[in-house]
Amino acid sequence: MSKKRFLGYDTDETGKLVINRTQEPIVVRLYQEFMDGKTTDYIKRIFEWEGVKNWNGGTKWQSTTLMSMLENEKYKGDALLQKSYTVDFLTKKRTQNKGEIQMFYVENDHDAIISKRIWECVQLEIKRRKKYLEEHGTNSHSHRPESNPFASKIICGDCNKVFARKG
Repeated sequence: MSKKRFLGYDTDETGKLVINRTQEPIVVRLYQEFMDGKTTDYIKRIFEWEGVKNWNGGTKWQSTTLMSMLENEKYKGDALLQKSYTVDFLTKKRTQNKGEIQMFYVENDHDAIISKRIWECVQLEIKRRKKYLEEHGTNSHSHRPESNPFASKIICGDCNKVFARKG
């Protein structure tokens, strides 16, 4: 299991996950900001503007990385084993496990940074937002909400699509 890019945790000498107390507040804040209604793109911009350090000490963030952190069960103390596997032992090539081999889910594998309740709430909010985008025919919750607060919020009563600014 790769832990190189795993913000919030380190591994002890036995390979078990232990909370990195310096990085823990960043993870907690990510979940809180998301539940407060911010998008991962907006949180990325906040983190970069404030100089919040990422997993390797840099200050560049990716919204896709933030989303994968929000979806990662490890933050609630659980572990899904064999998400990826080695397909070629000679080249050590690994690939995502899409059901080719059995996965194992381990509850309470290590100390949680995020409570199970908050983690589940975040998963529901992710689903709600994805459904909203699909239902209203848009690919974004908001383009630059700081300068356009009504973006993706006004819905047509006839076609159910979001109003968009032209030009």
